Amino acid sequence: MNVLLVTVDSLRYDRVNERVMPFTRSFADDALEFTQCVANGPSTPASFPSIHASRHFASIDGLGLPAGGGGIVTLAEHLRDAGFATAGYTDNHFTSGSYHFDRGFDTMHDASGSAEAGKLKQFVQSNLNKDGILFKTIERIYTKVDAMWSTTVGNESEYERAASLNRRALDWIDEREEGEDWFVWLHYMDVHHPYEAPEEYQRQFLDEPVGIAECRRLSRKGTHHPEEVTDEEWELIRNLYDAECAYVDDQFESLMGELDQRGVVDDTTICFTADHGELVGEHGNAGHPAEFWEGTVRVPFLLSGTDETGTVDGQVRLLDTAPTLADAVGLDVPREWRGESALDVARGTVDGRKYAFGGVGRQIDYKRSYVRRNDGWKLLRHADDGEFCFDVTETPEERPEDDRSGDDIPEYDELSTALDEHMQEMKDLRSGVGGVDEGEEMVEEHLRELGYLE
Repeated sequence: MNVLLVTVDSLRYDRVNERVMPFTRSFADDALEFTQCVANGPSTPASFPSIHASRHFASIDGLGLPAGGGGIVTLAEHLRDAGFATAGYTDNHFTSGSYHFDRGFDTMHDASGSAEAGKLKQFVQSNLNKDGILFKTIERIYTKVDAMWSTTVGNESEYERAASLNRRALDWIDEREEGEDWFVWLHYMDVHHPYEAPEEYQRQFLDEPVGIAECRRLSRKGTHHPEEVTDEEWELIRNLYDAECAYVDDQFESLMGELDQRGVVDDTTICFTADHGELVGEHGNAGHPAEFWEGTVRVPFLLSGTDETGTVDGQVRLLDTAPTLADAVGLDVPREWRGESALDVARGTVDGRKYAFGGVGRQIDYKRSYVRRNDGWKLLRHADDGEFCFDVTETPEERPEDDRSGDDIPEYDELSTALDEHMQEMKDLRSGVGGVDEGEEMVEEHLRELGYLE
C-alpha cells in the first residue's frame, strides 16, 4: 500500500467548494472528510512539526526538527523503516532539509534556493515586530528588489508551481520497482500570498487579470498595512486568492489522473490537507498572522484509500496526520507521537479529540497560543492583544461582540486551565529537544545573502 500526502500552504477549509475547487470537492465527497480539522499553528514553522512528527511546535526548542533523534520520529522515518521508499517535494524553505524536514526521506527536492526571498519574507512576517526598525528596513529593501526583479525577469511565480512538483514526483514514482511501496509528500506553495495565479485562473474570478507587480503590491499592503487596504482592494485580494485555489484544484486533479493512469490509485492512501489557513480581510488582516482565528487554523483534511467514507464532524488536529496515515497502512503508532489516529473518530471509537492546542512565537515567550474544545468552544491568547473566548459553533465569525472572555462562565475557566497545563507540558518537553536556532547563523546568513543585512 502506498501513501500520498498532499499539503497546501495557506489553504482555508471553506475554499473546498464547488465554485472554487470543484475537483477537490468531488474528491472529498468520495473520501473521508473531517470537517473540524484544526492546525496546531497559524504558520508553516509552527505547523509542520505536528504534521511530520506529531509534535507541537512549542515542544521543540528552535525552528524545524532536531537533526536526528531528540525523542522525535518522523512519518517518513517510520514508513522508511517499514520498507517504504520515501520522497518529498517542497518549495518552502521552512519545510526543507535546512530545518531537518528531510529526515527519513530517501529523496528530498527542495527548490527553495530558487526563491529564497519568498521563504525569508515568510520568516520575517511571522517573527519580527512590524513596528520595529529591522522589519521596516527589510520591507523597504524587499519592495525595491522585488520591483526590479519583476521588471527584469517578468511574470515569474514566487514559488515553484504545483505542476512542476507533480512532474518531479511522478518521475520518481515511475522509477520505483513493481510492488515497491512508496510514500510521497508534496507541498504546494501556490495558494500562499502573493497570489500570482496564471491569467486563465484569474479570469475565472476577475474581469481582467492583473500583473505580477500588482499582485505583490496588494500582498505587501494586505500583510503589512492592512488598515490602508480599500474595500475594492480586499475584494481583489479575495479573488486572487480564489484563483490560486482554483489552480491548485486543477493540479491536484491532474495528479490524481496521472496516478489513475498508472493504476496505483486503488493501492494508495491519499491525504489532502493544509498546514494552516489564511485571512483575506477578516479581523482586518491578510495572510496568516500569529493569531488563531478560524480562518487561520481550520483546514481541510481529506482521506481516501481506507474502508471508511463520509463526513466526520468530530474534532481532529494536524497532530493526528502521521498517526492516521500509519494506521491506514496497518502500522503501529510510535510512542513518541503525541497525536492519535483520526480513523478512531471516523470509526466512532471516540467522538472527537477533546482539545486541540496551538502556539507560535518563541520571541514573545510563547504568549500566543490557543485551545479549541471538541464542541467549538475556543480560547485565544494573543499576547498584548489580550484573550478572546468564543463558541465558534454559535458565533463562527468571532466578532468582538461575540467574545465571552470577560464573562464568568465555566467554559472559560476550563479552557484556561487546560491551556495552562498544556503550555507547561510543552515547556517540560522542550528541555533538551532542539531544532535550528532562529537567531543564529543560518537564518542570519539567508538574510545577509539577499542584502537585508550589511
